[in-house]
Amino acid sequence: MPLYKTIKVTEQHVVALWRIEESVAFLMDSLHLSAEGESILESFKLDKRKKEWLVSRLLLKELLEEYPHVRYGHNGKPELSNRTEYISISHCDSMVAVSVSNKPTALDIEVCGSRVERVANRFVHTDENKYIQEKSLRTYLTILWSAKEALYKYYNVAGVIFNEQFKISAFDIQNDGILQSEFINDGVHKKMNLNYVLLENFVLVYC
Repeated sequence: MPLYKTIKVTEQHVVALWRIEESVAFLMDSLHLSAEGESILESFKLDKRKKEWLVSRLLLKELLEEYPHVRYGHNGKPELSNRTEYISISHCDSMVAVSVSNKPTALDIEVCGSRVERVANRFVHTDENKYIQEKSLRTYLTILWSAKEALYKYYNVAGVIFNEQFKISAFDIQNDGILQSEFINDGVHKKMNLNYVLLENFVLVYC
C-alpha cells in the first residue's frame, strides 16, 4: 500500500496520507468497487476527481480493514454508514488525507502557494494580524487557513465568517506543533487544540 505517511494520534485515532501517482484503472483494481461505487465514480467527469475519490476510499479501507460505506450528512460532512467511527477527508493538489477516530475528528491539507496571500483578508482575524511572521508569511498564512478549514469541518456550522469567528493564538512555526483555537458563535467561545504538520510544500492540520 503506497501510503505517504501515517500518524497515530492515539490508539483510536489515525491520520493517513497518500500522494497520488497511480492511474484511475490501477486504483479501481486495488479497491474492487461495488456496482454502486462504480456508478458514483462514473459521475465524476475529471480523472483528478476520480483519483481523489478512489484514494480516499482506499485509505479508509486500509485503516478500517474493510470496505468503507461513506454517506454525506449535514452540510456535506462525510460519515460511515456501516461503522461507528468518525471520519474526515481532505485533498489538495496530489495529496489525499483521511482521519479516522472514535471521537469527532476533522482535518485539512493545503499546499503552500501564492493564492493564500491574495485571499488572506478573507480568513485572517484582526487579532492574528498583530503577530503574523512576515519572514515566513506564506507558510504562516497557510497554517492559519488550513486550521480554519479544519475547524469549519469540525464544528459543521453553515455560514461561519472565517475572519471573525475563528481565531488562532500566536505560534512559532515548527515542523509540527499545536495550535490553540477559538470559535465564537452566538456569544459562546469554544476553545480547542489542533495539531499541524509541515510536509514538503504542504500543511496538514487535524484534530
